[in-house]
Amino acid sequence: MKRLKDNYSHIDLAYIKQSLITSGRTGNQFLRFSLVGSSGVLVNLAVYTSAIYILSWHYLLAGTISFMVAMTNNFIWNRYWTFKSHQNGQAGAKGQYFRYFLVTLFGYLVNMALLWVFIDGLHWHAVLSQLLAIMVTTLSNFLGSKLWAFKTG
Repeated sequence: MKRLKDNYSHIDLAYIKQSLITSGRTGNQFLRFSLVGSSGVLVNLAVYTSAIYILSWHYLLAGTISFMVAMTNNFIWNRYWTFKSHQNGQAGAKGQYFRYFLVTLFGYLVNMALLWVFIDGLHWHAVLSQLLAIMVTTLSNFLGSKLWAFKTG
C-alpha cells in the first residue's frame, strides 16, 4: 500500500487538469485516446444498433456484446498507438489486457446503470442513451488506462 501511495501521491485534481490541457505527452495521449475512443464509439454503436434492430436483442445484451467488441478494438489501438506499450511482448499484452478490462469494466457497469436509468426510467431513445453513457465514462477510462493498465516501468 505504501508503494502505491508513493507512486501516485503527486496525482491530484490540478495535476489531472494540467495533464489534460497541455500539449505534452499526456495531452497528446488524451487526444489519441479520444480518437481511439471515437472509433470505439462507432464500433460500439454499430454492434449495439445492429443487435437491437436487426437481431432484436434486449438492450442490455446488446450493450454487453457491443462493450466487449469495442473494448477489444480500443485495447489494440491504445496499446500500439496511444500509449505505445507494445514492447512487453505477448506476456505483457495479456497483463495489460486484463488490467484494461478491469478499468473498462468499471465504465461498463456505469454504462449499464445509466442505460437502465435513461431507457427504463426516463424513456429516452436507446441509441442516444448509449451515446450519453459512453461520454460519461471517457475520463475515468483514460485515467485508469494511463495510470494503471498501460503504465510502464
